[in-house]
Amino acid sequence: MANEMGRNVPNTIGQAPITFAMIELADPADCNSRKSQWRAYGFKDVTPTFGAQSTVPTIDGSMTANGRAMMQQMAGVSADWFMISGHHGALYHSDYDSYTTDGQPCNEDHTNLDWDALYNGEQYCGFFNESYHETYWSYAKRDHHDPSGNATGATAAAVANAVYLRTTDAAPSSIAPPEQDNAVFDTTAWAPEPKGIIVSACNTLSYKAARKAWSGYFPNAVIIGTTCCINLGTQVTNAIAAAAMTNQQFWRDPQSVLDQDGMCVQLMKQLNTSYSTITIGLLYKKKFYEPSNDPQDVE
Repeated sequence: MANEMGRNVPNTIGQAPITFAMIELADPADCNSRKSQWRAYGFKDVTPTFGAQSTVPTIDGSMTANGRAMMQQMAGVSADWFMISGHHGALYHSDYDSYTTDGQPCNEDHTNLDWDALYNGEQYCGFFNESYHETYWSYAKRDHHDPSGNATGATAAAVANAVYLRTTDAAPSSIAPPEQDNAVFDTTAWAPEPKGIIVSACNTLSYKAARKAWSGYFPNAVIIGTTCCINLGTQVTNAIAAAAMTNQQFWRDPQSVLDQDGMCVQLMKQLNTSYSTITIGLLYKKKFYEPSNDPQDVE
């Protein structure tokens, strides 16, 4: 895979560098791999604060304050490509209780969960870090959203470090008190719109509400993400790197590639050849492409 990732390095002599920015909320291996690849291509990291570093820090624990400051600055950054990696799911795990096949609370192994109903019906979801995962996501509910009294594991430090980035409309504060800002949604510098966005976590494009939000904010960008649970974010990174279409022309101007007839379907198929256990989809110009269905309009 390493040799595959180094092919077709763009010749940037006399050309403006391709820029990128990254937000990591969980295991940094995925963002580190993608950053290393892009820098090897000659791209320029314009992530505030962290761009000059060789690695991408996880926004959690001791890095929470710096990470929050970075994301505030990110709202003034214009980049060709963005990547967000971390946990991704419904606002709270308790939301899943509304989408079970037997009317009972969701089982620990999710065997009674109606996944299609969840993906089509859930209004609020987003990226979050481990502190949010072990507090709000695991223990809070819409009608009782303070996790501190619900479990001994929900420590005050974890509650304070919880970070959630919405990928749908924001939930009302009456059911979701943590901040829900998404620096990529909230940027003030789109001139022009980014060329592409990689959303790397479980089920990043599974939720209908999330697809609608991404398409609404970025109607002309290509957005690549998963339609399943994954073991590691690097599965997404490696699948993108191995696709024959992700060459110099694609990274510099994906629209010139994907506007050609059949190219979105072809890229989607290439993204799904590396692994038999995961599925990757893409959004492009109000259309959603995934292996199991014909292209769908984003409503």
